[in-house]
This record gives sequence, structure tokens and C-alpha cells, in this order.
Amino acid sequence: MNVHPLPLRDRIQLALLRLLSVVLGSVDQLFHVRWGKRLLGRMASRWEARLAHLDEALALLEQERSRLHGQAEALAIQATAIYLAGRSLAHDELRFDPADPHDEEILDAIIEMLVKERLAAIEMQEVETGHYVYCLEPDWPVIRTRLAEAAEQADPAIGEWLRDGLKLIDETFLRLDT
Repeated sequence: MNVHPLPLRDRIQLALLRLLSVVLGSVDQLFHVRWGKRLLGRMASRWEARLAHLDEALALLEQERSRLHGQAEALAIQATAIYLAGRSLAHDELRFDPADPHDEEILDAIIEMLVKERLAAIEMQEVETGHYVYCLEPDWPVIRTRLAEAAEQADPAIGEWLRDGLKLIDETFLRLDT
């Protein structure tokens, strides 16, 4: 199974390299000059250096991708925390009724963002026969810890925004004076 065939240019270069190595190998054997061995050795060294450089660049890109993914995740957690703070203050508890399309959509996002990451617990309560609501209990100290770690590693502007969210969590849910 050939997933990605080489482009024509690369196939031509490989064919020429094979031809060159055969010719130089023949000349080396016939005249005992070792030109081919030296030339191919230099070419191999040059390609190995290029590959090492590309490996370093890929490693840096992977680190940057990982850092940005962490920041995006922290920003999403913070946005969710801000939403929950407002909803908690307005309704005095975090209850979601899947019969309401808006609540169902929000509940799905919160489960994905907080419950699966063990940043909140959810409990199902039957309010009528066959009708359930979901009560969410965020683990504010754990959320705060996760956001504080992300704020330390984030870019300055994002870190400042995350620290503002930490103040909200401290003042609203943990009753800490900052």
C-alpha cells in the first residue's frame, strides 16, 4: 500500500543518485581511487545534518503546539467557570434540564470540559417520572489550581486574563480575599 508516492522530482533525484553511486562505485573498483565513497560520505553527512536540523525544528514546533493547546484548554476552562459563576449567582444552583435545548447544549459542553477532566461532578435527579435534571458541582479548588498553573506558563496577556478569572473564583466561590 503506497500512502504517499514520491513526487516526480524526488523520484528523478533518487534515480540519478542511484546511477551516480553505481558509476562511482564502478570507478572506485576499477581504479581504486575511492572517489565515490568520499563523495557519497559527504552527501550523507550533509543530509544527516539537514535531518538533524529538521528534527530540532519539529521538536520546537511540538513544544509550541503543546503550550498553545494548554493555553487554549485553560481559556476554555476559564470561560466555562465564568459562565457557571454567572449562572450560579442567578439561579443559586447549577441545574440543567436536557429538555431545554439551550441547557442540553451547555450541559454537553460542560461535561466535555469539566466532568471528563475531573474538574466537576454531576448528579442526575428525577423531578418527574422519566424527566431528569442534572446538578453540577464544580470542584472550584481544583479548577483554581489548574488555572493558576496555566497562568504561570501562559503568555503575559493570557496569564493576566487567567489571573483575573482566579480572582473571580477566589471571591465568589472560595471566599478568599486577594
